[in-house]
Amino acid sequence: MADAPSAPPASGGPVKGADEDAIVLWHVPLSRSMRVLWLLNELELPFSLRVLDITSKDMRAAEYAAIHPVGRAPALQIDGSVIHESGAIIEYLCETRGQHLWRAPGAEGRLGWLDWLHFAETIGQHIANLTQSHLMLRDPSMRSPTVMKLETARLGRTLRLVEQTVGDQDWLMAAGFSGVDCAVGWSVWTARRFVPLSAALQGYVDRCADRAAFQASLPGAEDPVLYDRDFYEVPDA
Repeated sequence: MADAPSAPPASGGPVKGADEDAIVLWHVPLSRSMRVLWLLNELELPFSLRVLDITSKDMRAAEYAAIHPVGRAPALQIDGSVIHESGAIIEYLCETRGQHLWRAPGAEGRLGWLDWLHFAETIGQHIANLTQSHLMLRDPSMRSPTVMKLETARLGRTLRLVEQTVGDQDWLMAAGFSGVDCAVGWSVWTARRFVPLSAALQGYVDRCADRAAFQASLPGAEDPVLYDRDFYEVPDA
């Protein structure tokens, strides 16, 4: 499980003195880096957590640029390297440390596992666009209600594929919970801030949220969080 430092470093900088075998996650609470945090907790791996505040200048500082030149999260230090894409991180962690949550090349379910892993980003792009409009464009004059309505509708449509699957089984893979549930599960759990969920989707989200590893990935009382409300209404045009 994660270390619990008394305070995150101001810059989210590299861990001084850490050996190349150390796992370190740079994380914005409630963002897509939560997918990685959830999976690390599922795998019960030892790791250090560096919490970042997206509203501060920390992610644009030179210290963090040495870790993630784009200034985003997640960033995962592992096996002497740093990985930046949450989907790639999930696949690598499952391949190297959690094969029970993976589907290896040639294994039954491999095609579906890969499809779900990448479909998480299809959902995520609409979440990102709506997050940008609702949270980052603080001046309402900068927002386009038309674009926000379109993105909300698109997000709702992408969830239909998940709904068709979890309406008949508990998890995305028929054999049970796997790494792709960390990817897609976070996406659906976050999508509920922008679109109402059907009963099947809400049931899936509840199953995800009931997992101890998911609970361990939620922000602490003192952590900065990305979202400040449960639901964001689409503004009138």
